[in-house]
Amino acid sequence: MELIADQKKLKNDPIAQLLIESIREFKINDSNIYYNFPFYRGESKEDLIQAHVLFVSKTYGVIFFRCINSTEELTDIEKKKLDDLDSHIFSKINKLDELRIKRRELKIKVTPLIFINAETLQDEEMVNLSNLRQCIQENRKEDLSNDEFKLLMSAIEGTVHLRNKKDREVDTTEELTKGTILNIIQNLHATFDLEQKKAALNIIDSPQRIRGLAGSGKTIILTMKAALYHLQNPQAEILYTYFTKALFGQIRYLIEKYYRDFSDNREPDWDKIHILHGWGGRGLRGVYSDTCVENDVPPLKLFDAKRENSKDPFSFVCKSILNVSLKRKFDLTLIDEGQDFNIYFYQLCLKITKENRIVWAYDDFQNIFDVNIQDEKETFGKDEKGLPFVDFSRNENELQDIVLKRCYRNPRMALLNAFSLGLGIYNKTVLQRLEDNNHWNDLGFIVEQGDSSNNSQMIISRPLENSPVESNELFKEDTVRIELFNDIDNECAFVSKEIIKDILKEKLRPDDICVICLDTKNIEAYFNRIQRNLNQKGVQVFNLLNASNNNTYFNIDNHVTLSTLNKAKGNETGMVYIVGTDSVFTNKDYIIDRNKLFTAITRSKGWVMITGFKDAIHCKTEMLKLKSNDYKFIFKQPSKSQTKTILRGMSKQQSFLNEISKRIEAFAKTTGLSEEEIKDLISSNEKRKNK
Repeated sequence: MELIADQKKLKNDPIAQLLIESIREFKINDSNIYYNFPFYRGESKEDLIQAHVLFVSKTYGVIFFRCINSTEELTDIEKKKLDDLDSHIFSKINKLDELRIKRRELKIKVTPLIFINAETLQDEEMVNLSNLRQCIQENRKEDLSNDEFKLLMSAIEGTVHLRNKKDREVDTTEELTKGTILNIIQNLHATFDLEQKKAALNIIDSPQRIRGLAGSGKTIILTMKAALYHLQNPQAEILYTYFTKALFGQIRYLIEKYYRDFSDNREPDWDKIHILHGWGGRGLRGVYSDTCVENDVPPLKLFDAKRENSKDPFSFVCKSILNVSLKRKFDLTLIDEGQDFNIYFYQLCLKITKENRIVWAYDDFQNIFDVNIQDEKETFGKDEKGLPFVDFSRNENELQDIVLKRCYRNPRMALLNAFSLGLGIYNKTVLQRLEDNNHWNDLGFIVEQGDSSNNSQMIISRPLENSPVESNELFKEDTVRIELFNDIDNECAFVSKEIIKDILKEKLRPDDICVICLDTKNIEAYFNRIQRNLNQKGVQVFNLLNASNNNTYFNIDNHVTLSTLNKAKGNETGMVYIVGTDSVFTNKDYIIDRNKLFTAITRSKGWVMITGFKDAIHCKTEMLKLKSNDYKFIFKQPSKSQTKTILRGMSKQQSFLNEISKRIEAFAKTTGLSEEEIKDLISSNEKRKNK
């Protein structure tokens, strides 16, 4: 039984806490309990219909509770809200054919109850501790299958229609084509794992960090947070900021989708949700440019900033405005692609946000600019007394630092190749090392051997369960390929021919396909050749080299995307061609270029074709070594002085606290005790020791 709640808020709600702990004592398998979720927008902006406690079970269906201490609290308004909530939840579930028996009959019962902390009951919908178990058991109708239970979860959590579906003409009677496989994937109902639930469905009143690999759902979580906070606080000012301009369309689409899903298809108030690029520019709003306007500060132009700091002009402009007394405009700030922002941008965002309610998500393996993601205490700076504005070691909330281990975009084979090449595992010398074994575990790997100390013999594997089951079945070894050529003409001719084959034979849409060029010096030559070849076959392309500077879209219908790596970040396609890969291996020990290759591979949610000539042979050699080692990372850990260490970004104290929390959670599952009971037992034991 999983509990999805902000424990800090739950502790201040004793009646709800009593109910939840009582239900958990029943040890009901395959069930979830939600606190203050779900909620829906009523007839007006200020009218919020919210479940106090929601119990969802594979066996006992859905029960949602309103918790009260006395009957005086149960007003006609509260009863009306309970009825409305019943209607909302039933309607969401009833839309799914798999969970219906008839048009208006579900396979499960959906029941509203009033939990009262009293001995006597005055209403048939009331329940107390004495009859709680009986009421739950009476809610049993039909046990759901595993797939049906996942579908029920996704309906309640708002992820059921998460994937943006595309029409592809496929013949299901023939062998599986790439188009058929993408259709299968997009038709699967998405569900959150436990860490995603904790991150997305709870909005805590303190800073929060969400870390995970590409495709682990960071943007999904941040956009859902924006929508849900807007539902709960319609007058609040929300900032959502990002680095890659082409990500704007996806961000707006997801926020609108989630808001509509919980508000009877209403439109969000876009005057309250500000989706702003980090810097901004001509025709494109940004955090820096908007902050300057808001505070009557003349914004610095790119030319002037480069004159002051040619290597990092954005750091310069952000730092320059920190000396100004800025208005705290935003009630909630969400930072996407945090790995690409400098510390002064973080400090700027904190300075314009009320109550330090700031959430940032990052993937330090997607950091193509080698920005140093520092400890959160250093990242956000310190006050006049020298105390950090943000310090996770205080352990203010167990949800303040969440690690997403599972990767839902990239098939396992693509991710293993990306890590192997990005870290240089099978290079002559390992190029990047992780800080410790816990860091490998955070990223969803298993350390089979070694302790990450200097010269330790390491064996690292990635379990199947940390990738979607379907991708393990559908994407085998040949989904990541490499081909070498003598020159650019042959390379481009091959890629063009393969793209035509993907469209005609494999039934992919042109917009399922992206070409990323890593050779920045010759990118125009690559794209001109590929565009000419495809145009001759009647295939249109969307060449982002020729797009306007303020373009906010990554792809358009029925066009093959030709993209730089910078513009591909944060986006995904079914088929990714990576051309000019030899440029990465001209100096095969150059870490920044290795990171670029990692990022390019992880744009794929299906297949990867890597091409190049001359020095790309090193890439092929490393890929073959990975394969020969059964896709495990087998290497000797280099010392810190020999190579770059990718920091875990977590203090030892916070790491220890997180580990304790995980062990308590695991112990609770095996014993049936609540987490609070276990903590009380530990506390009592410590007190006895100290006497």
